[in-house]
Amino acid sequence: MIRVRRWVAAAVLGGAVAPMTACNPMTSGSPGDAGDKPAPSATHTDIGGDLYKPTPAPKPADAAGMAADPIVVANAVVQNNDRVQIAAQVDAKIELLAVPLEPNEKVMPERIVYHPRDTERKKPYRRLMVGDLISKDQTICRLDDQLVEVQVVSLRNTIRELKLAIEEGIKAEKATEKIADAYVGVRGVADTERWSNLSLVARYKENRIQSQKELAKTEGELVQAETQTGRYWIQSQINGRVVKLLKNQGEYAKAGDPILEVQATDRVRIEGKLDIGYGEVVRPGMRVLVEPSRPVSPTGPSVSHRQEVTGVCVTGHAGRPLVVSGGLDNAAIIWEAAGGKSAARLPHPTPVRSVAATGRGVKAQMVATGGDDGVIRMWDVSNPDRLSTRDLDKYFPESHGAAVTALAFSPDGRFLASAAGRDVWVWSVAEKKKLYQLPGDHRDAVTSLRFTPQATLVTAARDKAVRVWKLGDKGAALAALMDHRGGAVDVLGVSTDGGKVLFDKDAGRLDVVNLADERPLGSLQASGGRFAGLALFSPDDGLILTAGGEADQRGELAVWEAPQPGGRAVERRRLLTRGGQPVTCAAFSPDPDKPFVVAGTADGLVSTWAVPAAAERGRQMVAEVVSVMPADARTVTLSVEMANPTDQFPNGLADRSLATIILTPGSEPAAPPAVVPPLVKPAGGVAPMVGGVVPAGGTSPAATRGPSEAPPKPLPPAAAPSGVTVPPVPAPGGLGSGKK
Repeated sequence: MIRVRRWVAAAVLGGAVAPMTACNPMTSGSPGDAGDKPAPSATHTDIGGDLYKPTPAPKPADAAGMAADPIVVANAVVQNNDRVQIAAQVDAKIELLAVPLEPNEKVMPERIVYHPRDTERKKPYRRLMVGDLISKDQTICRLDDQLVEVQVVSLRNTIRELKLAIEEGIKAEKATEKIADAYVGVRGVADTERWSNLSLVARYKENRIQSQKELAKTEGELVQAETQTGRYWIQSQINGRVVKLLKNQGEYAKAGDPILEVQATDRVRIEGKLDIGYGEVVRPGMRVLVEPSRPVSPTGPSVSHRQEVTGVCVTGHAGRPLVVSGGLDNAAIIWEAAGGKSAARLPHPTPVRSVAATGRGVKAQMVATGGDDGVIRMWDVSNPDRLSTRDLDKYFPESHGAAVTALAFSPDGRFLASAAGRDVWVWSVAEKKKLYQLPGDHRDAVTSLRFTPQATLVTAARDKAVRVWKLGDKGAALAALMDHRGGAVDVLGVSTDGGKVLFDKDAGRLDVVNLADERPLGSLQASGGRFAGLALFSPDDGLILTAGGEADQRGELAVWEAPQPGGRAVERRRLLTRGGQPVTCAAFSPDPDKPFVVAGTADGLVSTWAVPAAAERGRQMVAEVVSVMPADARTVTLSVEMANPTDQFPNGLADRSLATIILTPGSEPAAPPAVVPPLVKPAGGVAPMVGGVVPAGGTSPAATRGPSEAPPKPLPPAAAPSGVTVPPVPAPGGLGSGKK
């Protein structure tokens, strides 16, 4: 339930996070609660003019209403069950178990190999290892084919000589015929001369016919030899991942011996448990959405505090954002996100509880820190190359009576809001002066603050309410109240444009609420867990960052694509901390050219992660329900299948990875642009392979051969399941650059 009371009729409702501001009341042992005394009820009748020039509130999103809650099947398991063994077709030594190295491919030097007979090392190969991807029709193994190569060369030479003999015989035959024709009608020449030449012509024809027969026979033998040569070039008949190497380079293989085992990757099956109450709702053939879990480790630099990190933020420097972190080790650290270089360590007499930074476009870049001593300290970081660690003359003279647990700068950087317990103060940064205190409407400690472009301040507190305050130059008045929160999320984000706020409806759901009319615009549903700690909008409002509340989720953050009006947010990433340490605070970088997420953890580490690219947004993965089978008395096993999405994942979905299946009864998603059908099972009991997507990128890009390396294409054998050998496609060719 969202209840709104309007205290100021002319108030402009909205909310916008100063994108670089991120303070954290999530940390353990945060003091500053003001006790259980009743909150005062003070209302300013005259708040004066706007505190700063407001911008118009964004137009409310056009949403007919919230869609029905979908059925969410969390922690479904991705399966690649089809495996094949690729075997030798002839008895020979394995000379090469590798794929050609691409021109720009980066690989460890120890994985680069050459063919044993490539003495000049002209053609490098990449040695195959377990986990590598291989492509259909890619040559992956070379057997010793020297004897067959000698036979091929000999037959080619014989064919060349036979063709020359036939050509010379034809020339002699034609010349002799001309001589015989010249004797006709010539006096004094005996008929025996003419008949002698005609007899010679007949012998030339006979010899030519014999040579042509020999040529045809030799050409047939060459085809057989070249086909035999192709048996020494072993190819993959599927797109897949190497899961076992059954032979090594240099070993001897007999015909039929399996050399390696490959797991098919063209098509995947995803299985999860569904409450039996939905068994009749879900049916085979229904199209569903799939959200793969994409766990990502920290990708950027990191710094370390000696104790728990209590707050992080990112400055608004264009092209050179600085990360500011505060901790229980009585210090704040300012460091460059690009290189991880620690620029300054700011000492404090007490633990630092909150940090904030001015936003983009502000000339004087400032950082504020709040400590256990109730003092707010200011740091000028306008010049990242000259950062001072001395601030004793730069703190606000008046201090809170409790720890400062939340800080936020106004969009223009001229004002600062601070929270300690239930008290919220507004400051003038330039004058280092407290302007006024907000009315004491909150009944418990304030946990987050956000200024908006509309000259309002959005506060969230542990009294399970969100309040919007109209800010004047003389005071503030309550403009809106949204209560009955779940209360698990302390830091609630407000969109940069001032139009939306995140509202923790309950532990498992966050609503995106339009501040202009308090309508829910979309929702986030926790995948098999609950939300806790924080929920933040990205600077462009296109992404939402959340923290998990379950024990196994406290060491990760989820990055969601913000929902469309009436829809559900799509999970795009899971950011994993090192060692699974619980997340205590997080923030987005406000620089659009250097987007990243930064987070602090309970062990004192501050790390960064890359932000999902804009090209990923709006894309959905669609699968089809293939079966709904009883699992036990309370659940059914839901199985869905789809083509492995190599267009969105360079290596496709990995076997045994996790995904979330989204079902919306009565409203199925649109069909995918291309669904790869399974192959028909051929006669003889050989298992089919499904799909036809060639994995792109990854550690094993497909080899590109020249014409001299391309094996011929006779009818290839079908791939076989584990335990059934597969003869490779024959391929002619010589060493390195082709056949001799």
